[in-house]
Amino acid sequence: MIMKRIACLMLFAALLTSTACGGEADVAETTASDGDVTTQADETVDERYLIKEELPDKNYDGYPVRILMRDSTSPDWIGDMFSESETGEIISDAIYNRNATVGERFGVTFELIRSSNNNYETDGVNSILAGDDAYDIIVPHARAAFVYAEQGLCLDWNTELPYVDLDKPWWDQDARESFEINGKLYPMVGDISYQALAQTGCMMFNKAIFDKYNEEYPYQKVLDGEWTFDEFDRLAKLCSEDVNGDGLYEPDTDIFGYVTYVWVGPIQAITTGGGRVVSKSDDGGLELTINTERNIEIFEDYFELFDSNNCYLELNRDDGSSIYDRIKLFTECRAMFVDGNLNDVSQMREMEDDFGIIPMPKYDETTDKYYTNVDAGTNLFIVPITNSDPERISIILEALSAEGYREVIPAYYEVALQTKYTRDDLSVQMLDIIKEGRIFDIGYYYCGGTLGSAGYNLASSKYPDHNFATFYAENESAVKTNIEKILEEYGK
Repeated sequence: MIMKRIACLMLFAALLTSTACGGEADVAETTASDGDVTTQADETVDERYLIKEELPDKNYDGYPVRILMRDSTSPDWIGDMFSESETGEIISDAIYNRNATVGERFGVTFELIRSSNNNYETDGVNSILAGDDAYDIIVPHARAAFVYAEQGLCLDWNTELPYVDLDKPWWDQDARESFEINGKLYPMVGDISYQALAQTGCMMFNKAIFDKYNEEYPYQKVLDGEWTFDEFDRLAKLCSEDVNGDGLYEPDTDIFGYVTYVWVGPIQAITTGGGRVVSKSDDGGLELTINTERNIEIFEDYFELFDSNNCYLELNRDDGSSIYDRIKLFTECRAMFVDGNLNDVSQMREMEDDFGIIPMPKYDETTDKYYTNVDAGTNLFIVPITNSDPERISIILEALSAEGYREVIPAYYEVALQTKYTRDDLSVQMLDIIKEGRIFDIGYYYCGGTLGSAGYNLASSKYPDHNFATFYAENESAVKTNIEKILEEYGK
């Protein structure tokens, strides 16, 4: 297993260090008993293996756990849960071994049911409404998960899945708090899904461009809590260049300080200031919290940069195709910064210039951490009310998430990202900070309506001046009415 191999390497390093310093390696103890000599070594044990799930011994005699998923391998939604065999690919093998471990332990197999839609999938709704026990787990687009939830088609993770222990570290606590409405928790996510990490927002920077302008890499500022929008803005405005001198800044020829996508930078803007579209009120309800002076200021500052020649903002055409791929622009070494999700890092393997990974900048130093939004396209997990054995599926869910915590997340995060894609040790430290700052804004995922994607909408051609006051005034009433309706009906 991956973490056990890492533990062995750590132990070996400790032995080398101790011996090199001229002292005795205080890692072994020799004892004699009845003439036999045994050696007991103090092994380095990863803490993930010390936390155990509390599950009964069950054998389900080959029961097929039926999982309905979006039919897509790009992003690899299906690969989040299924791998047919070991192939040597680290993450795929970790998924295969997780399923094999859980399958052998409880006597189950895993059956993939592909949906007809690889995006906003709700193919299971009619089946559940008809009372069919067709699926044990449904793993849809995060926003689609709430389509099931608001119709009362899901079991409650709080009360109806008895062996799921949401206090365990393999369940995401921000998702748990954010997604609970009227005391009901219908969609949930945790380390059962590596895509919840892969879809987390981050930023990459080109080291060669930093070197050209004699600027220090941002790592230390991140560690000191000083990686702010003002510092990012200053750097992004240093290096834009009209390469061919035609007086225009074109993404296929020129150099930019910052390139982003309409579903990334504009969405992340208020998140980086610690804001949310919708927050939980003191009584556990939902409160529209996007319209604050701070958020208005954040949008003004971000769009001032977006509208300058220093930034290229990748938009979508009406037919859904992109105008110019910002990742291509960055990998061609014509941008100082690009933002995206951690999943995007894998697209930069062939980039000629060296690059680093950092969190999205805080809006200012009063923000207590580097917050980052998890893209709403990620997988969420629901259990349909037609499931014939909630106890059984709760055992399987808990076991899958616990094994994901021990094996799959380390494979993605500690092995794949840290050794295969990233190019320095400091980028590895940055990943810890990025992971720590993840949030799941219920307003962005579900109840915020048009305001839930405020940044995206403000970046569209409908609001060329990006005026938040106008946009908010046009949508406030409808969103508040929707939230009131949700509070009246959700889970009841």
